[in-house]
Amino acid sequence: MIWQVSISSPDRERAFQALEVATLFALRRAVRNGSVWIEHSLSFRGRARLFFTDERWQAESKKHYARLSLPSKAATFLKPLLARVTAGVDAVAAAARSGVLRVDDELHLSPLPAEDEDPEVTKLRAALDHRIGEVQLPEVILAVDAQVRFSWIMLGREPRSTDELLMVYAGIMAHGTSLTAVECARMIPQLSATSIRQAMRWARDERRLSQACQAVLEFMQRHPIAATWGRSDLASSDMMSMETTKRVWQARLDPRRNTPSIGIYSHVKDRWGIFHAQPFVLNERQAGVAIEGVIRQEKLETSQLAVDTHGYTDFAMSHARLLGFDLCPRLKELKQRHLFVPRGTKVPAEIAAVCEANVDVALIEKHWDSLVHLAASVMSGHASAVAALARFGSAAQGDPIYEAGVQLGRLLRTAFLADYFVKDAFRNELRRVLNRGEAVNALKRAIYTGRISPAQAKRVDEMQAVADALSLMANIVMAWNTSQMQAVLDRWSNRRQVIPPELIGKIAPTRLESINLRGVFRFPVDRYADQILPSRPNASITGTNG
Repeated sequence: MIWQVSISSPDRERAFQALEVATLFALRRAVRNGSVWIEHSLSFRGRARLFFTDERWQAESKKHYARLSLPSKAATFLKPLLARVTAGVDAVAAAARSGVLRVDDELHLSPLPAEDEDPEVTKLRAALDHRIGEVQLPEVILAVDAQVRFSWIMLGREPRSTDELLMVYAGIMAHGTSLTAVECARMIPQLSATSIRQAMRWARDERRLSQACQAVLEFMQRHPIAATWGRSDLASSDMMSMETTKRVWQARLDPRRNTPSIGIYSHVKDRWGIFHAQPFVLNERQAGVAIEGVIRQEKLETSQLAVDTHGYTDFAMSHARLLGFDLCPRLKELKQRHLFVPRGTKVPAEIAAVCEANVDVALIEKHWDSLVHLAASVMSGHASAVAALARFGSAAQGDPIYEAGVQLGRLLRTAFLADYFVKDAFRNELRRVLNRGEAVNALKRAIYTGRISPAQAKRVDEMQAVADALSLMANIVMAWNTSQMQAVLDRWSNRRQVIPPELIGKIAPTRLESINLRGVFRFPVDRYADQILPSRPNASITGTNG
């Protein structure tokens, strides 16, 4: 025991301090792996409560197997996977023989060459920027709302007045930017700080912000230009740390900036746009949040999710596959690039140093039903993926279900790495979608320039409102850029000035330079009244142009 020497110290005061710290560490590990639980807590409930009851599982298991499209026997699932692993290992060995891969004690892969900017793309981007021009943020918000009516989603009905409509916008801005209610009131003179605080309170209820964000994303994806950006079933997820004060209970020290921060984990489509956002504690594994963001989407299908090293574990890879999609991690650690095959498999000599034949297939088959039981419990919403992955993290080593999931995850990781090592097109695809996640994070940082206040970070629902409102603001900007780009391209097309799709696909909708995010906001509501306030006569709309 690491604390044994200190606990046995003749200095009894120091010994009791060491005992206290050792007990806290042991309790933390026990709470994480589920051997100690809190009866009333959803986050730290007992392991047994993560699963359906045995009686319910026996009665409904066939339905859940069918819903997950999984066979009742592990051997049926493993047969094509093992064939894929074998073919992948042989392909990696062939690449090592040809010199494409270098193997010593580790496996080394040459980095992809940087993509040079095509002069035609630069010219097209400049032409689009010139045609679109400069605009104020209120104009952007109103233009998108006129098409989506996200203000109706926020209220659950049509706004009754111009002031009520402005309260919706102010509530979103107060959550989704670093502006306080008082600062928003200065920028929107028609509203008081009290009314904006009221708008903030009801904006964070019942996931209205999340639903509005989803509606804006769907509008953005309907444009033909979106099809040129990438695949509809590919996405990435990444965390952005946002500075706060050390008084916030969720704050942890950001190792890069050395400041107290809270993480916001976002999922971004390959065709741009945020479809899930969730606050998260820094310096913890993000695999559960990555999985949760995919399975809670009813209208979007994601078959592959690209993540960085923090968004992956072997157990998470198996859990994601059972839930119907693949985790595709960008692994930085060389030791994480090792390949694994079943026990007794002959390993090619060229890659013997980086390929281990130690996967226990029998263990996977033995606990197959338990692994599917857990996946079904998460898919149905009985437990969250965050809670499940927290319970079946590294603290659960020795648990047979955890070990079976790790064995399956190693096979899946091997199949993925084999494709990653030998298929440059696949690597380029993952790099592209991960870079899009980084670009969206840069856009969000430009929108939210300050700290998260302690008042906004007191409770989980308040932080969730910040995450959703910031995602909504980013989606509004991207949707407006998309619609403007589409309009320009349509005008050019009508003049028989056709732009190749491969050039269009390289123009991102994250353009922010020409959108003014500060100053006194004048909302020209009368210009969009027919779409946003159809029940009110135009004559009743006054005081909107300042």
